[in-house]
Amino acid sequence: MALITRFGDLSDLVLIELFSYLSSIDILWGFTHLNYRLTTLITERGFFYHINLSLARYHQFNTILRFLPLNDILSISIDNDASPLQLTCWPYMPRLRTLRIISVYDYDDLLPFAILHAATLTHIIVNSNERLVPDGVTIHVVYPLGDLNKLMRDVLLIHLLSLRSLDFGFHYNLMRWPIAVHAPLTYLLLPLVSMDDLIRIMATQQLSSTLRQLHVSIANHRDRKHCAMPTFNSLLPMVNLHTFTFFQKFYSRLRIEWTYFEMLMSSNVMPALRRASLSIFINMNEINRISSSTFFTEHRHVDVHFVFSLINCPQYIEMTQYIPRGNRFHRREIVGATLVVNDTYMMSKPIMNPDHFSYGRQYCHHMWYTLPWAFDEFFHENMPENWITQIRVFEIPQKVTTSYTSFLRSLDVFRENVSPSLYSLPHVVSYDRIETYHLAYYTTSIPKYLSSLRNITLVNSIDCLTYCYSFPTTIRSIRIHILFKSHNYKMSDWSALMYSLSTLRQLSSLNIFMYDLPTTVDIDNCQFIAKAALNVINFALCFRSKGGTSSKEFEAVFKYHPKFVKTLCDSIILLCRDKQPYYSIENDGFGLKTWF
Repeated sequence: MALITRFGDLSDLVLIELFSYLSSIDILWGFTHLNYRLTTLITERGFFYHINLSLARYHQFNTILRFLPLNDILSISIDNDASPLQLTCWPYMPRLRTLRIISVYDYDDLLPFAILHAATLTHIIVNSNERLVPDGVTIHVVYPLGDLNKLMRDVLLIHLLSLRSLDFGFHYNLMRWPIAVHAPLTYLLLPLVSMDDLIRIMATQQLSSTLRQLHVSIANHRDRKHCAMPTFNSLLPMVNLHTFTFFQKFYSRLRIEWTYFEMLMSSNVMPALRRASLSIFINMNEINRISSSTFFTEHRHVDVHFVFSLINCPQYIEMTQYIPRGNRFHRREIVGATLVVNDTYMMSKPIMNPDHFSYGRQYCHHMWYTLPWAFDEFFHENMPENWITQIRVFEIPQKVTTSYTSFLRSLDVFRENVSPSLYSLPHVVSYDRIETYHLAYYTTSIPKYLSSLRNITLVNSIDCLTYCYSFPTTIRSIRIHILFKSHNYKMSDWSALMYSLSTLRQLSSLNIFMYDLPTTVDIDNCQFIAKAALNVINFALCFRSKGGTSSKEFEAVFKYHPKFVKTLCDSIILLCRDKQPYYSIENDGFGLKTWF
């Protein structure tokens, strides 16, 4: 007699191990209410407390919402790329503590949610994935709509009295710091406009006694070349601050003297400081001052991580001996590298600061950084607009005793001339952690297999999709930009393209944007596109013009698109049969968006 093991015979430990490989939606949709034992196990493991329904289809979301114990939910995570409606659909959750939003498009959508949960929210995290949009010449990042400064000044820091942690990332939404703060924050991560805003934060009475971690980045300051020294009278002692991060952008022209940081991080201002991470530009005159600074040897024993950058210095190798190696409590291993940069944007005009950029379009960017790598944002600033053609590592650790792991989550590739050495910096990139890939004007297969890849942006790079068989199965979101008036333009074979996308079984978001097309897409392709739309949760197909829809030049182009959009809508509705899709016509052009 053959022995048979049923699913219900599996032990709790085996089921818990199985759940570790599944997403929140998979567990809640597939196992809840099957039997009392499974429901109890799901409850005990916290799957009703920490919710992420970003990958749920519209009918799944509504079904799960009906049986979720709203009174027990402690945290939710919303990916707007996958589910653009969920931020406005979630009901009131009386115990909600943590809200994490990925790829927010409009901060005004966050306002009613924050007000509704003002009494309980303690942590707000807004992580905006880059949305690269070409303008016909270059590629730029689309910033979310709405006034974030007003949202913070009038709502988050005033009405959310339980708020303790606020994280808006380093790359977006440069802020002018609001002075009035009622929420006793302990954690703050912000991109700031100027050093004056950092001083205002440190001069805020409420934060001086509550803030424990402060992480800031400073904008590039194309006009300002020098930063005035603060006075001790303008700084309040940050008595509980134990972690401080300061990140100066890769192409910053702002000059900040080392004595400025010595004052900011002095024992009088940050008496409890234990860890400091600095990414700054230096010059030859300051290197001796840095190497002899008591900041690295004083009684607080601060664990210091840094990236020191220097531009066009022939003596860079000799300067390596003066780079601090930590102290006897926190020894640091150092990597030194020179990046040869051909910059078609920042170098288009001469820059008169001899400590930074020289005349011409090519320069050498020398940098020294500590291990383990702590500045993923620094690396990410290099591509795609700024071309690094060569990397030379001239200083490597003599003895690496620890296996370090990078936290870099996003990579950019611009055309095929990306140097393989870009990925050779020691301990900077861990490929199994990369989640987002942006490829511009790229025509071959993805240059590196990324096992955790979730989001792809393709700018005139649709040929990459012919290699879908080599993509990891983890891909959730694809954004395709097709520019008629730009390099590598190619109108897609829609039947082949949609077939390739159908092989990505976990794809939940597909957005296609076509710019300045001379003719509309053939209506015969609507069937192929409609089938692809039904396979994802969030679908968008938009026709756009950088010349503006009011220009006579584009009147003839756009007059054909409404017929195509109507035919595509009818095709989707016909294929839906048992459910009605939610769709809208865009106001800034002609296009279709659907959600299921």
